[in-house]
Amino acid sequence: MYDRDDYGPPERRAATGLPLGVMLLSVLAIAVYLLAGTALLEGRSRDVAAYDVPRAGDGSLTAAPDTGQRP
Repeated sequence: MYDRDDYGPPERRAATGLPLGVMLLSVLAIAVYLLAGTALLEGRSRDVAAYDVPRAGDGSLTAAPDTGQRP
């Protein structure tokens, strides 16, 4: 008699096309994203300003002259 839940023996060799395809497409998408971002940012000038904050006790702090006036 035919058993309706009998699907046969388990699969011995699984197809690897789909997982490899998804992985390669994701690597390609990341590479395109990085290249496009680099191309967009390459033309812009990025000026950077650095400020040096003097520390107390290193001798670089000078007292403002006392003029006797309140601000």
